[in-house]
Amino acid sequence: MTSRSGVAPWVVRLILLPPTFVFTMIAFKYISHPAEMAATAGIALKTPLAATILRIGFGAFPLGCALFTLSCLFPAPRLLTGLGFVATMMSTALAVRIFGIIVDGTLHESLQLVIAEVVLLAMTLAGIAIETGRRRRGARHAADGLSHGM
Repeated sequence: MTSRSGVAPWVVRLILLPPTFVFTMIAFKYISHPAEMAATAGIALKTPLAATILRIGFGAFPLGCALFTLSCLFPAPRLLTGLGFVATMMSTALAVRIFGIIVDGTLHESLQLVIAEVVLLAMTLAGIAIETGRRRRGARHAADGLSHGM
């Protein structure tokens, strides 16, 4: 394979790092300071159970996402799985956010997050293109080697 295909997995890993970091930061903020994080969005937690529920819904799930994407960083065969997962998460978040903007009229308040989600989704889709291209080139190279008796 060419040296370019040797660099591609590292580029893809760099693309997976920001969403892994974002998932981790969201998780730790909501796990460690649920009341403060809720208050920033105008949500009041009235019972200890409310804090626990927020820790699970807004902390545990992003932490699970971070751990999953982290587990996809180093075995090269899992890179595409990690990218697909992040693309699914980002496109789902973006779709729900757009729905919320339409229903709740929160365009101004949501605009920065929409931009961040679009950027992460675009980076992830670029990573998918890089990784699938690398795999196709590798498969062609292997097929050429077999047809030439290597």
